[in-house]
Amino acid sequence: MNKLVNDKSWLILFFLLNVFHWAGAQNNTSNPYSMYGLGELRSQSNAANAAMGNAGIGLSSSPFLNVLNPASYTGIDSLNVHFEIGVDGKRAKFKSQGESARANDANLSYLALGWRINSRIAAGLGLHPFSHSGYEINTTAQIDGAPDKYPLSITGTGNLSRAHLTLAFTPFKNLSFGVKPSFLFGSLEQIQYHNLTGIGSNAISNVTKNYFHNFYFELGTQYTFKLKPGDLSIGVVYNPGTSMVTKRVDTTVDSSGRIYENEEESEEAFVIPEEYGIGLAFENNKNLVYVLDAGVQKWSGHDYALSGVKLKDNPYVRTGLEYTPTWNYLAKFHRKVNYRAGFQYATSYLNMRGIEQKEICVSVGFGLPIQVQNQNSRINVTFEGGKNGTTQKGLIQENFLRLRVGFSMRDLWFQHRKYN
Repeated sequence: MNKLVNDKSWLILFFLLNVFHWAGAQNNTSNPYSMYGLGELRSQSNAANAAMGNAGIGLSSSPFLNVLNPASYTGIDSLNVHFEIGVDGKRAKFKSQGESARANDANLSYLALGWRINSRIAAGLGLHPFSHSGYEINTTAQIDGAPDKYPLSITGTGNLSRAHLTLAFTPFKNLSFGVKPSFLFGSLEQIQYHNLTGIGSNAISNVTKNYFHNFYFELGTQYTFKLKPGDLSIGVVYNPGTSMVTKRVDTTVDSSGRIYENEEESEEAFVIPEEYGIGLAFENNKNLVYVLDAGVQKWSGHDYALSGVKLKDNPYVRTGLEYTPTWNYLAKFHRKVNYRAGFQYATSYLNMRGIEQKEICVSVGFGLPIQVQNQNSRINVTFEGGKNGTTQKGLIQENFLRLRVGFSMRDLWFQHRKYN
């Protein structure tokens, strides 16, 4: 009897891609609101969840690796190892006060690995972007007491990443618990370039760089009711939040080459608040899946000392469905495809000029089998369209189209075979 591990190169690929992300991945976000707080918060879902409105708190990890609830990992088949990787691209149009601008973004969106340890315990590893910052603002300013104005440009870049470990176990039939300890890390940089040459002085660049890190935990549970029409699962997730450890480095450089640098522990508390979420999932013999999530992140009560900006709770509602005509690998290709659609509504954690920022997004997607006789591995393609913000009181509205592509690969790693 030999113990076979198929396609060990997948594991090597996983680590190589992690190295690539750490060493060469760049932030390509272009969003003026990402200059506030920790930047633009990124979705933690994969391409399959995104097609269903980014919902899935109550969904197991049987069809794909569902990172929205750590308890879902107990749904992984005992012989399978799941590997997921995704990329996304976005085309956005920003408009305000009759003016408009366009931007294109592209990013590596997630890496995840999950497997069963034994009949009751499952585990996983992953790397996700947590937030991005990318913007450029061109305006004018003036020195106190002086009548002349000068050009001022403000640019920002950076990102925070989330590396996580997932552990899930099943103490009783149909009940599972999970925990996902994570490590958040990264930096955000802002450069203010004061072009004072027009008023007879040296140009000055003020560079502020904030480095962040700390641990972050998420807890989850799922329970499945076995009903005649199908399985109804309820899931709950909670994280207690964390306060980021921050180091701030301020550097000033003038056109004569003189450099002034100051490094200190930041007194500004960048807090990631607690979050609650609940979800329902109904699966009818694996042909029809319906999901519904609701939750809130408690940003109110925290303050980033941002001028004209208040933080507020950002509740969300997400829903979606998936339909698969058949899982018979002998059927025609179009009948083996997963067809998905979803909708989500959320409010931003930023309240600017007394106006609540809203996000509305609709999505459609497909899960395409990669191999003829193996429907476990799929390419998930998702198209999203929606809008963020408003043009009221001189604010900026974003209309966007986003494409997400994810590779969900499953194979038998721990199969025992007998040879005569």
